[in-house]
Amino acid sequence: MWRGIQIHMKVGGDVAEYLKRRVKVLVAIITASMYFFQPSFGQSDGWEKLPGFKLLRSEEDYSILKHDSVQNGFVKRLKYIPLRKENYLTLGGESRSEFQILRNEDWQAQNHDEALFQRLMVHADLQLGAPIRIFTQLKSGLVVGRNGMASPLNEERLDLHQFFVGLNIGPSTLEIGRRELSYGSQRLLSVREGTNIRQSFNGLRWIFRQANAQLDVLLYAYNPQQIGWFDEGIDTDRLLWGMYWTGLKGGSEAANLDIYYLGVRNKEGAFEEGRLEEWRHSIGARYWATIKRFRTNTELVVQAGTFGEGDIFAWTLSTENYYRLTEWWKVTLGIKAEIVSGDERQGDGDLQTFNPLYPRGGYFGLLALVGPANLMDIHPSLHLSIDKKWQLNLDWDFFWRHQLADGVYFPSGRINVAGNASQERFIGHQPGLQLAYAVNRFFELETSYFLFFPGHFLKEVSGNEIFTQFGFSMSLKF
Repeated sequence: MWRGIQIHMKVGGDVAEYLKRRVKVLVAIITASMYFFQPSFGQSDGWEKLPGFKLLRSEEDYSILKHDSVQNGFVKRLKYIPLRKENYLTLGGESRSEFQILRNEDWQAQNHDEALFQRLMVHADLQLGAPIRIFTQLKSGLVVGRNGMASPLNEERLDLHQFFVGLNIGPSTLEIGRRELSYGSQRLLSVREGTNIRQSFNGLRWIFRQANAQLDVLLYAYNPQQIGWFDEGIDTDRLLWGMYWTGLKGGSEAANLDIYYLGVRNKEGAFEEGRLEEWRHSIGARYWATIKRFRTNTELVVQAGTFGEGDIFAWTLSTENYYRLTEWWKVTLGIKAEIVSGDERQGDGDLQTFNPLYPRGGYFGLLALVGPANLMDIHPSLHLSIDKKWQLNLDWDFFWRHQLADGVYFPSGRINVAGNASQERFIGHQPGLQLAYAVNRFFELETSYFLFFPGHFLKEVSGNEIFTQFGFSMSLKF
């Protein structure tokens, strides 16, 4: 008992010391940002001329600052550093600190946890005239207080997240190297923003642009996350290739279409059916439009291929629809629905479980317990936006298994709860609340609270307790 108290005190001391160091770092970052970015709160410094920060920082373009004769503040010194001739350098970065309190994890009583997740990323974008561009980004993610083994989804001491060269050839661009990928609704390819560590890929893609259309042809190997120092490699056991076409009609009220083919080869695909070599081909179409106050997004994906000696046939159909009720406070009602195929018969060698490939983290909210495989869900929501600073989102998601012979999967595609021992279909329901406040264009605060009430299936094969998650995060971008 005394030894246990000593260990607890030591761990508590380590956590306290770590938190003290991290708080000092965060205070220094925030203080520095307030000092350097103080002119940016005005209206004459140039920041208001620029678009907001993007999910993919490599898509930001600050070339317009070249001809800005008025702007001489920090924004230009950071975002447009002139070099010789037509060359210039852009610098940027971000920090995210998130504290989470988890209760009754895995729906088990008294299975509690508290943890601090810290992510730091910095990048540099070098433009060598019109034809050549070099983009690089470092990442670091640490976790303090989390029970269990370290996970590469959340921890990585320091590594090269992106490093690619872009060559402009007429209306097209050839990119070679390591980079993030994000397409469409991020149902199949995303940066995985919800986790502490984002994902990237090694390879190349050719981008061909026309006035209202773009075609990407890509070939990549997965960049496997590791928790050490510069220890990532190229995972040739997980290959990705395909084509993604986007057609835009243009205008403020436009109907748009995506059509794509994505192929993957996983040396060891893992499902409740087993762990075998997987060759899978996905053909998808996405229709998305904004018509006055109405916004819609519908996507259909069909998959075929082989799983060991067996055949693959899987599919998903999803739709999102939103209607803005008022203009001033921008109250928006939403309803999402999704059907994702699951395996019909276990042990027959064939596979009907949908593979979401590399989807966004926290697919159905920050409480990432259920992913898009063997699933049916209905997801109503209410979103309130006030003065572009306050964002409040209320939602409630209801989950059922599509096939009773298959289980419940995490958003990553890994099996969460095996399902062949139960004939119950209802998984459970998850209400949630997210409140965000944008202090300015650089600094944002967010808090969230989610509960997952287990349904008949989970109560039969897992646990009876309500799984809850409280989170508070601070994000800084520059």
